[in-house]
Amino acid sequence: MNGDVNHASAEPGASGNCELLLKEPILDLAILGGGISGLASARRLLDRGHRVALYEADERLGGLAGTFSHDGIELEKFYHCMLPTDGALLAHVAELGLAERMAWSPTGMGFRVRDTTYPLNTPLDLLRFAPLRWRDRLRLGLLAVQARLVGTRAELDDITAAEFVRKTVGEHAFELLWKPLLAAKIGDHYPALPALWLTSRLHREKNVGRERKGCLRGGYRALIDAFANDLTGRGAAVHTKSAIQALTRSGDGMRVTLADGRSAQHDAVLSTLPLPAFQRLAANCDLPPEVSALSLDYQGVVSGVFLTERPLTRYYWAPWVDCGTTSQGLIAMSNVVPLEQTRGLHVHYLVNYTHRSSELYALPDAEMLARHEADLLRVHPEAKGAIIGRHVFRAPFVEPMWTVGYAKRKPPHIVLPGRLYLASTAQLYPRVNSWNACCEMVDEVAALIDADLRGAR
Repeated sequence: MNGDVNHASAEPGASGNCELLLKEPILDLAILGGGISGLASARRLLDRGHRVALYEADERLGGLAGTFSHDGIELEKFYHCMLPTDGALLAHVAELGLAERMAWSPTGMGFRVRDTTYPLNTPLDLLRFAPLRWRDRLRLGLLAVQARLVGTRAELDDITAAEFVRKTVGEHAFELLWKPLLAAKIGDHYPALPALWLTSRLHREKNVGRERKGCLRGGYRALIDAFANDLTGRGAAVHTKSAIQALTRSGDGMRVTLADGRSAQHDAVLSTLPLPAFQRLAANCDLPPEVSALSLDYQGVVSGVFLTERPLTRYYWAPWVDCGTTSQGLIAMSNVVPLEQTRGLHVHYLVNYTHRSSELYALPDAEMLARHEADLLRVHPEAKGAIIGRHVFRAPFVEPMWTVGYAKRKPPHIVLPGRLYLASTAQLYPRVNSWNACCEMVDEVAALIDADLRGAR
């Protein structure tokens, strides 16, 4: 039909050790979003015998895994790493033939309070943590123990993180450390955060023994390119620069209409977009109220990327508390990423988690970079004269702003049986919002789609 989007068919096939669970009929599915969730969804649905067309608004795939070029070096716009326990994500890495390109490094955390950075990685570090009194140090250690033991219990969804932390570590430790950390991550919304959000994060990060983090040699661009090559090699249609305007019911299936007026008919649609975007696109689809009426806002991020000729810190991550800085901490990616990958340059990220409507988010690039550079020089004056690259990037929808009791309001994956499905960050809770959790969810959703479509067709 004139004006339709053409998309190729995929022959039934599987990668890795996934079985083909859907034999007949082979259905044509559209996947919205070309980030890790969308790419992983496309692979798993191809594994199960579907035809797949993927739509991405940007000119490049990757989403929050997007990269940029600095003097021919490909770098991530936002900081990312992998953990040894990230089984679902690492399964894709292995299936795509990239396992031998993984690099693992022992990492550590520093905690900056005013003019001093303290190591905070071992029980002995905690006992030496001078900003807190002895009793508070012991109670802070108790929080880590509790996260290991009860960090995923459902009842933690019914109390706030602030209440849980105050009760565990005391008022002094909460005001000095945890309140600034919670506010840095989620802003003025922090009093509404459920305890389960926090304890799940601590459970993931600190339940793995000595801290180790990993990256791919070649960066996340190598992973994104491997995803794309695998998809197109198996017949999937990958449409970049294809922003979606609307989703509508059409016959027994769904019609995807693009912003440029083109459209395509599909048997079903799976969206991996942030919930507000999905609600807007599917507004005329008669969504169930638990999806259409759910209110969930997102925190955004401003990321300053600074390249230096020499290292600034031995820590991978160092939050900054009461330091008089605009940014909320420093992530030294070169303590994970091999230096040969960046031609000897040291890559540092200064971050501000802030709402997309905030004044900070809207600052011009030059002013934002000037603030970040002033922060960097304030905390690390040795960086003066060593900075050779500065970049700033923004993302409006990064961290869902959870509220107490959200587990009971979490939207279903099957939105319209046989037609419309949702696999978004709005459904990760109480799992940590990570790419591994996204890949875990995608594996589950692919099975749900198979079962639902077998019953609907």
